[in-house]
Amino acid sequence: MKRKIISLSLPEKYLRKLEKLTGEESKSRSQLIRELLDKYEADEVWKDIFKWGEETQTKFNIKSEEDVLRIIND
Repeated sequence: MKRKIISLSLPEKYLRKLEKLTGEESKSRSQLIRELLDKYEADEVWKDIFKWGEETQTKFNIKSEEDVLRIIND
């Protein structure tokens, strides 16, 4: 993967947190930021999955696990 150097401005409290994490995790700032962005992306995928689940629940009038089993077994 091609990399690009960027400049990043952070409030002092976030910089302190980042520095603390780099020591605790034995990782570079860059690595931690990449991992945070990966986690953010994964969280967004889960939000979409939960939204789809809520839409499916409404569409099929699912109120309980028994309703799910009934739909699967029909």
